[in-house]
Amino acid sequence: MKQYNAVAISIGDELLIGQTINTNVAWLGEKLNSIGIKLTEVITITDEENAILEAVQTAVSKADIVLITGGLGPTKDDITKKTLAKFFDTELMLNEEILEMLKTYFKKRGRPLLQSTADLAYMPANCKVIFNKKGTAAGMWWDYENTIIVAMPGVPYEMKGMMEDRILPRFQKLFTLPVIVHKTIMVAGLGESIVAEKIKTVEADLPEHIKLAYLPNLGILRLRLSGISENKVLLNIEIEKYTRQICALLPNYQYGFDEALITEALQQYFIEHKLTLATAESCTGGKIAAQIVQVAGSSAYYNGSIVAYSNAIKQNVLNIDAELINSVGAVSKEVVEAMATNVIGVLQSDYSIAVSGIAGPTGGSEEKPAGTVWIAVASKNKVESKMYTFPLDRDKNILLTANYALHMLWQMVKG
Repeated sequence: MKQYNAVAISIGDELLIGQTINTNVAWLGEKLNSIGIKLTEVITITDEENAILEAVQTAVSKADIVLITGGLGPTKDDITKKTLAKFFDTELMLNEEILEMLKTYFKKRGRPLLQSTADLAYMPANCKVIFNKKGTAAGMWWDYENTIIVAMPGVPYEMKGMMEDRILPRFQKLFTLPVIVHKTIMVAGLGESIVAEKIKTVEADLPEHIKLAYLPNLGILRLRLSGISENKVLLNIEIEKYTRQICALLPNYQYGFDEALITEALQQYFIEHKLTLATAESCTGGKIAAQIVQVAGSSAYYNGSIVAYSNAIKQNVLNIDAELINSVGAVSKEVVEAMATNVIGVLQSDYSIAVSGIAGPTGGSEEKPAGTVWIAVASKNKVESKMYTFPLDRDKNILLTANYALHMLWQMVKG
């Protein structure tokens, strides 16, 4: 079965200078993939005629489908339509149906139809018009040689409306499309090189139509199995088989599937076993608590947090001995273990997480450089701790600390 490929062209200086985040391409990739079309390339270009012409010509040489977004508005810098008319060697002609739609659109809103907006009714003579139910700029469709070229507005909700209502259903009628299935295995606490070594036998056994991707992100690793086939039932069976094999090789590190949060896994475990949790945070300033309560229903097991940022709070609220802090420092095994042990009593919980560290970029020393973090997890009769040195910026170091702390708790409760 043929695999149909698409190239997306995003037009707009605002995308290139970082003023606007290009969310359109992520959405397009997801939706195309869901019907069996592979987005193979994204081209982002400025609002200039030569750039548009060159990008379209390049995309046509590579893809079965070219999807263009942006540059269809009523202002002078919106030149996509005129440029595409030049590419297809045609003229802009008045489309009476679009003009009537524009008149109705503005009449309903009690606003005048300006000439610049009325000019949106002029369309390339040889295109198939895609009417815009959510805005003013119509889309365009061409069957060009062996490629379909579609141009749409850059406004996300207008583009999405066209794709879902008109374009995706049309692709499904035109093409015999394969089935694409993804399964993501969520892993915490192991780097991708170690995981790759552990699961190398499974990866070597994968058939050609199933691929494995490693997607790391700040203490969390996503292993994505992607398969393509004509038979959805058989493909799902295959994907599930390899998923089970991988999970069996990663005990206590695999905590969920398909973008699951580790806090979701912890919540399910704690509620099922009628356990409670408390946290004591210094360098993370409440980040761990925020991740926990992000999951609805966390109040069923999470008692709360003490953000003991200063030594005074460590001493007066968490009952840490001042002499201990003075002798070994707040960022130490002894202090973080005391924080984890004591917060269990203070907040009447079964388990705890405690962190103390130097998030950076300042505050470090030769002995304890910026990025040094101690993490402890505890139950009523056990405490475990570990030191990490995170080399990134402050925000990322804090997020890494939170992620690693939650995983340490997961390992403790899972044994």
